[in-house]
Amino acid sequence: MMAGSRGTFVISWSQTETDGIAAAPLDVLNVGASWRWTGAPVRVDGPQTVLVLEGAEGAAEVRKRAARMVRRLVGASLGQQRLPEDRDAMAAPVEDEPEQGFIVTDGHHSYAVTLIDVPDTGARLVMFVGDLPPAGRDMWVVRVAIDRTHKGAGARHAGGVICFTPDTRIATPEGPRLIQHLRPGDSILTRDNGPQPILWTGHRRMTGARLYAMPHLRPIRFRAGALGSGRPEDDLLVSPQHRMLVQGPAARALFNEAEVLVAAEDLLNDRSIVVDHALREVTYVHILLERHNIVFANGMETESFHPSNTALDTITPDQRAGLIEVLPGIEVNPDRYGDYARRNLSASEAAILRHDMAA
Repeated sequence: MMAGSRGTFVISWSQTETDGIAAAPLDVLNVGASWRWTGAPVRVDGPQTVLVLEGAEGAAEVRKRAARMVRRLVGASLGQQRLPEDRDAMAAPVEDEPEQGFIVTDGHHSYAVTLIDVPDTGARLVMFVGDLPPAGRDMWVVRVAIDRTHKGAGARHAGGVICFTPDTRIATPEGPRLIQHLRPGDSILTRDNGPQPILWTGHRRMTGARLYAMPHLRPIRFRAGALGSGRPEDDLLVSPQHRMLVQGPAARALFNEAEVLVAAEDLLNDRSIVVDHALREVTYVHILLERHNIVFANGMETESFHPSNTALDTITPDQRAGLIEVLPGIEVNPDRYGDYARRNLSASEAAILRHDMAA
């Protein structure tokens, strides 16, 4: 189907990519994200419906009526209910349901994209009313109107991004190595279990547009010595929810633990631990070991990747397939990977710890 075609068209959400993630969870869909669709659309309006769509209604009203028609068409094809006449479906009162959708642009033209969750089917559809955006071309999300609490089919909540950045030096039996050069099978040093082989590595690129639209994903910079002498040895950049090992009398007094893990974003102090606003883009890198471990990054103790801390559907399909290959069943139950190397503090617990450490 050529761009510029007019009508009511539907594709499956599985035909879409958001920031390179196929059928991405809605939490990934934000202003600044790249978006594209591929394959062939299905036209669902006939000549009679086209006449109704060309009425004097507002665009939002038209899309709501079209979405209602699509739900009924899909439901009928699955034997859920009687298929109504298209004109009847379009003319019926619009259900009191917020429109779920977004707007994309290629820099020249803008296109409205409506999301349709089909009840009792687990299906999510994408509908275009009017102009059809070109297939196979990267577009940019410029507006999002999605109820994040909407409990439609397929809705998921993305987890944190638990990663290092490419210039991080990881301690290995042969000495420090840049994380971007490490591969599965290489060994790295751990605090508790000595050298351990890497099972899997992954990466996730955050474009400048995405960081601008989602500043909470910007990396946290630990300046040299932020957590004590040599911790870290040089500046260390990590993702906001990457956990660092914190030790000392405050941890023991408050939590009866000599050492705890605290998210980088919960350690911000606007001096030695800050959000890095200078980077134009960043790539986050995962390292998975046989179990969750404390590793050394730029001389500072921090955590390896734990599948429970990241929504696996935010990992690109090829990398996710590699992860599932080394950890079968992890996509069903990430907790089967095992326990954490240390107690993880919540944001409120971290705030109490930070206050006591400063006292």
